[in-house]
Amino acid sequence: MNPPDPQSNQHLVQYKFTLNDGSVWDFSVDRKRTFSSAQDRESHAAWTRLDFHQCRNCPLSLDEYKHCPAAVDLEPVTERFSDIFSHEKVQMEIQTPERTYLQECDAQTGLRALLGLIMSTSACPILSQMRVLASMHLPFASMQELTFRFCGAYLIRQFLVSKSGGTPDWDMAGLVDFFQQLQTLNECFKERLESAVTKDSNLNALGTLFYVALGMQLSVEEDLEEFRQYF
Repeated sequence: MNPPDPQSNQHLVQYKFTLNDGSVWDFSVDRKRTFSSAQDRESHAAWTRLDFHQCRNCPLSLDEYKHCPAAVDLEPVTERFSDIFSHEKVQMEIQTPERTYLQECDAQTGLRALLGLIMSTSACPILSQMRVLASMHLPFASMQELTFRFCGAYLIRQFLVSKSGGTPDWDMAGLVDFFQQLQTLNECFKERLESAVTKDSNLNALGTLFYVALGMQLSVEEDLEEFRQYF
């Protein structure tokens, strides 16, 4: 990832993993970072190349990109976690500009939250559609919270489309299509990581992201009905 802009601390999210042996791993994610052509030309691990298990629905052209932007962003994280098992316990401290989260969990759960934030703020044209959610990052969200946030953000977008004279998608058919794109991307991206890790925490974390996308795709209307009791 690009070094964070010191003038943009309001866009930074700090992740701290404390392992059982006392090791502390810190990651700083700039939610406003960009992916430059200079960064694309730098040397990166082979599994980050765009043509290495490129996602079947990837809109990026090999004529313009050498590397997958999301993979390059994840490279330092996967290197650090390549020898960690998913069931290892960690102490989590996550600092956003608004609040601090503390959680004891397994490595997979903490890594899933970090991967989700990094991927949704990457320059990937598909994943970056979730950037608005990343701007109000909520680690360790439940499926119900994710459904509310995804659907709420999508409907706000449709309201803005309507105000601009466009045709809003109040039935959220486009959201279901997005979940299908996300499912395809996660499946392909897991193939990338299989060559980058020796243990299972990265793969399990990405796998749970895949199941979240699948679960939301299959149950949006059903989950929304559960909110009826609050209105």
